[in-house]
Amino acid sequence: FTLVLPNLPVTFMNDDHAHARDLLEAMVAGVETDDARLGKTCRAFHEHNREHFDREEAAMQATGFPPYAVHKAEHAQALTWLDSLASQAETGPVSPALRQAIGVELPAWYLRHIETMDTVTANWIAAHSTD
Repeated sequence: FTLVLPNLPVTFMNDDHAHARDLLEAMVAGVETDDARLGKTCRAFHEHNREHFDREEAAMQATGFPPYAVHKAEHAQALTWLDSLASQAETGPVSPALRQAIGVELPAWYLRHIETMDTVTANWIAAHSTD
């Protein structure tokens, strides 16, 4: 399993996405093999995305991104979901529902979020940044 991500015009977003992709690929491998480290990997993915979303939201605010509230709301919803997945993985065992969520639903959501919301956001940030 390898997730190919689009390249965005904002360096910190690409760097954060690459790190998250590595964690996500480890999660998918872990859920397929019942890796004992799955809970730790899921929690690391949750925490990394919480920090990434904070950076992204700060950049949106700094550049006056018009649909900020919509993008922030998706981040909040995603963090709730990621926290739930991490909690399930930490307490084990891996259920069919968790295997489906991590192995199929999460990669699909992650890629879709980057291809849609993050692409629009990165283009705005790149065009409106004073840095």
